[in-house]
Amino acid sequence: ISNRIALRPSSSHLLLGGIGSGKTTQLLVACKQINEIEDTHAVYVDISLYTDISQITSGVLTAIAGVELAKLIEDSEDENIIQSIDSIHTLANGYTYYYDGYDDYDSDSDSDLISIKGIIPKKSEGYGIRLDLLELVSKLTKAASEKYGNIVFLFDGLDRLDDTKVFIKLVYSDAKAISSVGIGLVLVGSLTAIYGNYRDTVDKSLDYFCYQPFFDVENDLEAYNFFEKIIQTRSSEDFIEESAIKILILSSGGVLRDFITLTQASIEETYLSGEDQVGQKQVLKAVDSFSRSQLLGVSDKELIILDQVIKTKTFIPRTDEDLRLLVRRLILEYREPKISYAVHPAIKQILEQIPF
Repeated sequence: ISNRIALRPSSSHLLLGGIGSGKTTQLLVACKQINEIEDTHAVYVDISLYTDISQITSGVLTAIAGVELAKLIEDSEDENIIQSIDSIHTLANGYTYYYDGYDDYDSDSDSDLISIKGIIPKKSEGYGIRLDLLELVSKLTKAASEKYGNIVFLFDGLDRLDDTKVFIKLVYSDAKAISSVGIGLVLVGSLTAIYGNYRDTVDKSLDYFCYQPFFDVENDLEAYNFFEKIIQTRSSEDFIEESAIKILILSSGGVLRDFITLTQASIEETYLSGEDQVGQKQVLKAVDSFSRSQLLGVSDKELIILDQVIKTKTFIPRTDEDLRLLVRRLILEYREPKISYAVHPAIKQILEQIPF
């Protein structure tokens, strides 16, 4: 991503990958590398800090971009820029005022304090971006570019959006709107964006998409060593037995988030047992607890799919159930050393005990 932005600063990118694959880490690394490019300034934005992602609609990302641009030039003494900054905050966050007499707006109480909702917290319908919002963002972009050079936004959090249609709406409207004013853009999205029925919309609306796969720690020695190095860096020598480390790595399935979760749970089990060293017993107990919690809510049909993947070692994601298993990372997709699919190792241990 950073290399492509070095060549095309205003290009748009979609970073895809399963939950827990390390997309946020990659995004932060990309942000740092982009900021090392001359005349280019990258801004990492966690969308969840602005709004409830489950309620997000068209215009919200554009409004957030405007607010972030305003932060970059908040020390400006230019009256036109100051006015634009005030206007973007008003549009994005809404405002309140006192009204003496009858008014058509709904107020939050029986008093004369009237509240006008902003774009960010507001839930609305439609694919359009307000013209006044786009004009303001364009003005702020020009002012910020004069100070920082090319502006690039890295939006994190949209992979937690369950509704694929809403995500595609944001790509079709906000991503295109932000790109139209000359801003580089990186969005993090869910796997359903490329496996669903909306792949054509994504391809037409964004310049590139990148995939962050899980690490095949069972078949890729380099990936295994990477996970081993994480433990060696973060724990004291001999605190975790070598055999326990191996179980942790392999049971994680190469999912960074699960690896961290299992390690933390194993340490807790060790503390509760009164032991001084994390051993196989504590790790296996943590893995068992983790796998059982992951299987909660899995349907009989999905259990059959998982069993078939274990037995045949083949998987072609086609149905809604297939996609759900991928998104919930019960089935993991690997790209190195080759493209392959596997049932999460921790889950596999429990499934093999279930009669089909």
